[in-house]
Amino acid sequence: MVVGVYVDDLIITGNDAGGIAKFKQEMRAKFKMSDLGLLCFYLGIEVRQGGDDIKLSQAAYARKILERAGMASCNPCHTPMEPRLKISLSTTVPVGATEYRGFVGCLRYLVHTSTTGTVLC
Repeated sequence: MVVGVYVDDLIITGNDAGGIAKFKQEMRAKFKMSDLGLLCFYLGIEVRQGGDDIKLSQAAYARKILERAGMASCNPCHTPMEPRLKISLSTTVPVGATEYRGFVGCLRYLVHTSTTGTVLC
C-alpha cells in the first residue's frame, strides 16, 4: 500500500483492497475523514481511470491559467511571438511584480507536473 499525503488530502493505493479498507477504517476511527472514492482530480491534475490504464491531464489547469491571464480567447500558435519583433520600453505593458510572479509560478507548476499524453499502467 502507498499513501500520498498533501496537507489534509490523502491518496491511498495498493494491490490489496482488504488492506486499504482496513487502513481507511483505522483512519476514520482516529480522524474525521470522508472517502471520495476513486481519484478523479488532485492538485490540478485530472485523473481518468480505465480498465487497464490511468490517464492524467492538466487541460483544466492550463485553461484556468489562460483565463486568469485574460488569454482564454487567444488563438494557439507554434511561435508565441512575432518573428524578429523589436521590443522597446515604449511598447511594453506594465505588469505588477506579484501578478508576474504568480503567472511564472503557475507555468512552472504546469511544466514540472506536465502529464500530456501520459498513460500509466
